[in-house]
Amino acid sequence: MTSLAIYKDYLTFLGKNIENTISCEILSCVRGIDVDEKDAAILKILGRRAGLSSRTLSNMLDIPISTVHRRVKRLERDGVITGYKALIDYEKTMWPIGALLLIDLAEAVPDKGPIPKQVILTSLKRLPEIEEIIEVQAATFDLVVRTRFQSLKKLSDFIEELRSVEGIEETTTAIVTDEQVLSPPGP
Repeated sequence: MTSLAIYKDYLTFLGKNIENTISCEILSCVRGIDVDEKDAAILKILGRRAGLSSRTLSNMLDIPISTVHRRVKRLERDGVITGYKALIDYEKTMWPIGALLLIDLAEAVPDKGPIPKQVILTSLKRLPEIEEIIEVQAATFDLVVRTRFQSLKKLSDFIEELRSVEGIEETTTAIVTDEQVLSPPGP
C-alpha cells in the first residue's frame, strides 16, 4: 500500500470525505494554482518533514522520483512552498524555554485612537525572540506568538517589554513543557 493510499485511509478513519478534505484543507489555500492529490500528499509530508529528499518522497508515495522533483519545483515556483524549516531540539540549544503568548490587541489607544494591526505586527517582527506570529479569530486574543528564551527571567523581561508595545492591550503566557514532532502519515 502506498503512502498516498495510507493518507486516504487515514482521512477516512478520521471520518473525513477524502475529496472534501483535500480540496478544503489543502487546495483551498492555493486558489488559482493547479494542485492535485499527489501534490497534496507531497505538501502534507513536507509540512512535517521539510528536509526529505525527492527519492524518499518518491518511495513514500510510490511516485517516480522525476515526478516528485518536478512537482516540488513547481510548488516552489508557484509560491505554494515558500521555504523550508529545520526541526530543532531546543533542549540542546541555548534557548530551551519555549512560550506561546496570546496577545489581545487594543481596539483603540487612549488619546491616539486605533493603531493599525500592521504597525503592531511590524513592531513584533523586529523582536528576535519571536519565531512565529499567527493571527486568529478568538474571543479573548488576536495573535498567538511562538517565542524562545534562554531562561525564565528573559521570558519575564520580554513580557514586560511586550506590554509596552503600543496597541497591545493584554498578554497571556503558556510555557511549553513538551514538543512533539509528528512524522509524516505513512507506514
